Amino acid sequence: MKWPGIFALALLAACSGTRALQASKNVPYATLEQTVQPGSSTREQVRAALGESTSIRFDSGNEVWMYTYPAASGAPGEYVILFGGDGVVKKVRSGEVYRLPK
Repeated sequence: MKWPGIFALALLAACSGTRALQASKNVPYATLEQTVQPGSSTREQVRAALGESTSIRFDSGNEVWMYTYPAASGAPGEYVILFGGDGVVKKVRSGEVYRLPK
């Protein structure tokens, strides 16, 4: 009777993980700032200027795209763009990716 319970827990643990959004393209930060304007830039404009990106689309119609940029410290930076259901940029977020030493 123990084995079915252990199997069920192992199956649940295997299914519980999610995959993080990974950037697919490295773009200079100045280009990102000039191209992406919250409230006015559209998906089509961003795609034409920066190229394809990894994206996640939500049931609400919102979509998140992510690019990387070379940061001054040498660590990569992440630039995340939130598009609303209407296809216009709503918000952007950027920051360096910090990695913990092994």
